[in-house]
Amino acid sequence: MKNLGKTAATAALVLTALGTPAAVALQQADDKPAHSKLAGDPWIRTELFFGTDKPDPDVSDYQFQKFVDSTVTPRFPDGLTVLSGQGQWKETKGIVKERSKLLIIVYPVDGADESSKKIEEIRDLYEKKFQQESVLRADSEEHVSF
Repeated sequence: MKNLGKTAATAALVLTALGTPAAVALQQADDKPAHSKLAGDPWIRTELFFGTDKPDPDVSDYQFQKFVDSTVTPRFPDGLTVLSGQGQWKETKGIVKERSKLLIIVYPVDGADESSKKIEEIRDLYEKKFQQESVLRADSEEHVSF
């Protein structure tokens, strides 16, 4: 019963004490960890949120694509996704509403340290090049298959 949830484990103990058939079903739960039931292999997913508001003029789509081509793609040549949207955030001067870009990169857990360094380089270069206070980074573990 080591992989059962706390509630299920408690229920199994109670039902076992009562001698009911449901206890047998609970005790026969698959011993595989929950993550092994997911398709694919564990990879890291990093999302970077780039603002485009800056002192005249704003970062254009052309400038952003040029940044992706010259800075991001050489570091992650195997693939990436860029989405466009509208965003807002509170900076030191107040709420800023702006066009934004979301960059999504997935990479193997093995080598995550090296990938993380490359991502930090991308953030730093964008902040400096386009006078940004920050580039938001969100990391999660995903299961992917190709």
